[in-house]
Amino acid sequence: MTESDPQGLDHMQTRLQHVLGELRRLQGTPPADIREQLVAAIAAEGLPDQPPSWLRDASAELSAGRLVVIGPRQIPEEAEHLEPDPDQHAAG
Repeated sequence: MTESDPQGLDHMQTRLQHVLGELRRLQGTPPADIREQLVAAIAAEGLPDQPPSWLRDASAELSAGRLVVIGPRQIPEEAEHLEPDPDQHAAG
């Protein structure tokens, strides 16, 4: 699933977005714990391993309650109705 297979890549990204959506319930959980669950969920989906830096950053975002979006085609419908949480700070 590479750039030479755009449909396969899109399908993989959609599945990865689904995994991230399922893990949003872990808001407030330490990032290291989320990372373990994220790695397990990715493997359970049969998706390829993700880079350590992406896993670290995605886990931190999920822990903080922020929406992680893989790409523009994978933006969840509920994202249109989300309001920023004033108690959460943007990653930076």
